[in-house]
Amino acid sequence: MKLFKKVAIVGVGLIGGSLGLAIKNKGIANKVIGIGHRRKSIDEAIRRKTIDVGSLELSSIKDADLVILCAPVGEILKILPKLSQFINLNCLVIDVGSTKSEIMKLAQKSKVKFIGCHPLAGMEKKGVENAKRGIFRDSLCLLVPLKNTAKGDLKKIQRFWKILGARTKLIDASSHDRILAFTSHLPHAVVFSLLDCIRPDYLPYGSSGLKDTTRIGLSDPYLWRDIFLTNRKELLFTIKNFKKSLTHLELLVKNNQPKKTAVYLQKAGSKRNEFPDKA
Repeated sequence: MKLFKKVAIVGVGLIGGSLGLAIKNKGIANKVIGIGHRRKSIDEAIRRKTIDVGSLELSSIKDADLVILCAPVGEILKILPKLSQFINLNCLVIDVGSTKSEIMKLAQKSKVKFIGCHPLAGMEKKGVENAKRGIFRDSLCLLVPLKNTAKGDLKKIQRFWKILGARTKLIDASSHDRILAFTSHLPHAVVFSLLDCIRPDYLPYGSSGLKDTTRIGLSDPYLWRDIFLTNRKELLFTIKNFKKSLTHLELLVKNNQPKKTAVYLQKAGSKRNEFPDKA
C-alpha cells in the first residue's frame, strides 16, 4: 500500500525535483504533481520524470494528501496562508525551508496540518536539471512539529523520510535557527563576503583550496537572501561571534606571536575532526 495517494510538490527545483524522483523511485505515492511559476521549468521536470504532471496554478494541489513546500523561505511564507482554501482537513503539509521560526509561527495560525522539515542535503547547484533521487540517502532531516501535531501524523512523516534514506531528529524552531545559523548560514555568509573582498584579477591565481572553500558561493543568491533575512537575529549573533574569533587571530598576527598563533590554529583546526561520520 502506498504511503500517500497524491503528493503535490510546490517548487520543482533541485530539492523539489530530487524529492519527486525519490518518491517515484520508492513507490511512495500513486501520483506526483508539481507546481511552479514557469512553464519551462514544469516541462523540464516532466521531461526528467521528476513529476507525473505539472501546473502553474496552486489550486492544482486539490485532493493531495501530502503537500511539500520546496520554494525559497520567502515564497513559503506567501504560499502557506493560501493552502487551506485548496486542501482537505486530512492533508499533511511539510516544507524543506532552511529557517523555521517565521514559518512555524505562520503555520501555527493556519488551518493546515503542518510539520516543519529541513533535510540537511543538497548542493550548490540549482534547478531541476540537477535533481538526484539519492540526495537524501544517509542524510539527517530535522523535524519541527507544531504543538498540536498528532503523533500519527508525525510518525507518518518520519516514515516518509526514512523510506527516502534519511534519519530524522525532532527539534524546536528556535534551536533549529540558532544551530543552523552557525553550521550553515554563517559559512555561506563568510564565503560570500570572502569572494566579495577578492579582486577579480586575483582569482586566476586561486588554488584548489580557495575553490574548495568557496564552492558554496555558487549557491542560489535569492534562496540565501531569504534565509539570511528570515534568520536575521541568529545570523547577526553568529557574525558577531565570528568577528571576535577573527579579531583574535588578527591580534595574534599583528603582535607577531608564533606560539599563540599556532595554538589558536591547532585548537580551531582540531574541531574539523569532530564532525560525525554521517550528517
